Amino acid sequence: MSCHPTTFGESGNRIAHGKRFPLLGMLSLIVLLLACGSGEEGSDSGADSTGTGTQADSSVSKKTKEKSIKVNVAAVQRGELVIPVFADGVIRTPRSVEVRTKVGGELVKVLVRDGDYVRSGELLAQIDAREYALALEESRYRHFQALSQAAAEEESVTVNNEALSEFTDQRADLERMRRRGKLSRDEFRARLLKLEMSALQRGAFRQEMFEERTGLGEARTAEERAKLNFEHTEIRAPFAGRVEGLSVVRGEIVGTGASVCTVVNNERLEASVNVLEADLGNLVEGRPVLVAIPATGDTVQAEVDVISPLLDQASRTCQILIRFDNPEGHLRPGMFARAEIAGWIYPDRLMAPKAAVLTRDNRPLVFKVNEDRVQWLYVETGLGNDRWIEILKVFSGGSLSPGDRVVVSDHLTLAHEAKIKIRQTKTPTNRWAFATPPAE
Repeated sequence: MSCHPTTFGESGNRIAHGKRFPLLGMLSLIVLLLACGSGEEGSDSGADSTGTGTQADSSVSKKTKEKSIKVNVAAVQRGELVIPVFADGVIRTPRSVEVRTKVGGELVKVLVRDGDYVRSGELLAQIDAREYALALEESRYRHFQALSQAAAEEESVTVNNEALSEFTDQRADLERMRRRGKLSRDEFRARLLKLEMSALQRGAFRQEMFEERTGLGEARTAEERAKLNFEHTEIRAPFAGRVEGLSVVRGEIVGTGASVCTVVNNERLEASVNVLEADLGNLVEGRPVLVAIPATGDTVQAEVDVISPLLDQASRTCQILIRFDNPEGHLRPGMFARAEIAGWIYPDRLMAPKAAVLTRDNRPLVFKVNEDRVQWLYVETGLGNDRWIEILKVFSGGSLSPGDRVVVSDHLTLAHEAKIKIRQTKTPTNRWAFATPPAE
């Protein structure tokens, strides 16, 4: 193929001579397209080679890791399982006394106010004592007068001590027979009179007869009564406590038996609760009790002190008294109390926390911790309270012993051999640790 020169026309356009130029242009275009196609195929094969290695690495990195489930655990224990009996009642104080006057007169002193703390024997109020002092002085003069008359008689009194001793012993025998029902009231009085006459004839009561004849005995008794009335003009606290309900003022005229105030001692209280008849069968005095007082949030450890011998026919309940100390003084009579009494105590029982026991397929089970995994154990349960359940038997697949840890949270969907991470180890408190079985 030869090349022909080109010429330009007047318009400046290049003019191809002959018919070869279009063919050459077409061939050049085909070569260019083939070259581009070869480059794309090379790129694809390179991509295939590189892509094979990427997929292998991805399959290794996408291997999933097993996720640990966070749980709380607690230990299985062996000890006393307590089944409680519940009873409601009220707190009261056994030491609350309304102080009243024992003699009448004008109050010349009132030394306390409501809320005051008083010591035992402390003076609370004073009644005008002048009239009572005169009566005491008068009784003393009469006593001296009787002594003078007895001395004037110059009679030596000889008492038959043997007869007096025999009378004392025989009277004691009669009183025992009367208490045992062997003597009626009339028989007792007749035989006692006979003993007294016999002892008098033998000289057993000569001293008493002498004092009666001279008036010495009556004068002595009158002096003692006057002395007692004089002492009663001072109104004193019967024991330590706080004054409540003061109802008198200075200058007031009061009679015998008038109310002055009430002295209350809250240092030792008692809860009076009513136990249902059905729960009485196993209760004995001395049984441990937990007394909860909702008003203060306190729970007091105590014991059953008194079980009433009577049963209320209307409510079919029995009153039980539980006494306890109130050192801080914030518990008050009248507060509501709920007693949780150790109704039954079963020693040496294997117990799991109540929160550890689940039910699946109508069968109880627990999850026992084995290093970082859990073991699904079907168990047979027995007695229980609000915190513990007795484990009677562990079926095939493992065992439970004191100290073994079991899962107590986040285990509703837990599976056998699941991987766990312990969030917290719980230590369930035994509220009945102070309880001991009653003596047989």
